[in-house]
Amino acid sequence: MPRITSKAEEPETNWIVIARHFETTKNLLDVHGTSDLSEFTEKGERQARLLARMLQAGIAEPLSGVLATPTPQAAASATLIAELTGLPYKGQLSLEPMNLGVAAGLSTSDLRLRHPEAFQSLDLFRARHISASELAIPESESARSMEMRLLTWWSKEGRYRCPGRLVVGSNSTVLMLFHFLNGVLPTSPEYRFVCTPNGTFRAWREVGTGWQTQPAVQGQSWPEVRIGHISSPIGLVATTRHLPNWSPRNKALVVIPGYFGSSRHGPYGLYSRLGKAWANMGYETVTLDPLGSGDSSPVFRTFESEVMSAMAVIKDVLQRVDSLVLVGHSMGAATAVAARAEMGLEDCSVWCLAPLCRLGDMALGFLSESDVERLHREGRTFRHGLELRIGMIAHAEQAWVRHQASVDMIWLGSEDRYTRHVDMSAIPRERVIVTPGSDHNFSNETGVAWLIESTTKTLAEADGTPPR
Repeated sequence: MPRITSKAEEPETNWIVIARHFETTKNLLDVHGTSDLSEFTEKGERQARLLARMLQAGIAEPLSGVLATPTPQAAASATLIAELTGLPYKGQLSLEPMNLGVAAGLSTSDLRLRHPEAFQSLDLFRARHISASELAIPESESARSMEMRLLTWWSKEGRYRCPGRLVVGSNSTVLMLFHFLNGVLPTSPEYRFVCTPNGTFRAWREVGTGWQTQPAVQGQSWPEVRIGHISSPIGLVATTRHLPNWSPRNKALVVIPGYFGSSRHGPYGLYSRLGKAWANMGYETVTLDPLGSGDSSPVFRTFESEVMSAMAVIKDVLQRVDSLVLVGHSMGAATAVAARAEMGLEDCSVWCLAPLCRLGDMALGFLSESDVERLHREGRTFRHGLELRIGMIAHAEQAWVRHQASVDMIWLGSEDRYTRHVDMSAIPRERVIVTPGSDHNFSNETGVAWLIESTTKTLAEADGTPPR
């Protein structure tokens, strides 16, 4: 394992560790460009402690100090991490962040109102549809200008000061260094946005005339979303893979939909939004259409086929990672606990979003009296154009009752009329989080934002280390 050292001698092996500064009030206000707002949030302080722990565990050999790019947030973060690790703070580099012209100093909402064309261009860049050379922001720095000063800076300062040290930077300077060390210059069509969450890092090692980083960058179109199919004993399961950001972890999340939200995108795009947020933290996220729904094979849908769909995806994901979280929404919660039990995955966590798995609970608000009567009389009813059979509910209920006490976390919506009266007494209270202003699909007001914030915090606390 490489070690960390505070010795000032020249490093025998050239390493550069680059980290995005910790979260500050600037990030909360979503301000673009240069700003003096450098007070750390509680989350930012937590990010600093996690990064210090990882550095002390050893990620590069040797590290002789900490540098900052010239922004208040980067300087404050570099000073803090130096204090926490005992590494000497070596001051600031001269690599200025990109000049964003009219966007500088404005929040995303203000930019959208004042300069809609500039907002659209920046939005396209962040969505990776255009490269830096295609940005159209009035008064901003051109890609050619940024490239010239980056090359000059590297030859005069960067090449000599950065190796063997931790460099803490702003969003744009981290992006510059990330691409530069991977051989991509600002005028290249490959110079595209890469999400670098606050507190995340990546290390490069000099090999020959270039630099290598592990894990390797996955290609020109990375990070990305990949759509495909996975084989199961009775058909193909459609999946969407959200690949992890620049600092991937060895953990993935598999999102299992409820019966009526059977698309891998989720109701109102819930699963897609969660997948993007978790992937940006470094976690591969896979969503699926259960067999008999969406783009999967059109087979007769049963609870057993739901579990089979989940198991096929889980087996595929476990070929790439060692740690897994199953996320079941609504009746998908029963699918998740059943799949974990069937596969004997004792170390796998199960999270449940608004679990609704028992007929008695469904009768409290989700199903009408006539729906329940028809279920008992005919064995089936219809809701939102889908056939719901009593046998399927019975099997889901059996799985939920048998395994609910082993669920690791549950998120409920405070405005969810379907789960308002559901009995959660079998689950320890500390494992249940109520998301304010949310309905069953977390679509009310800021429901998804609250859910993303809470789940990402839970992921970070569970791992105990920042992604890299």
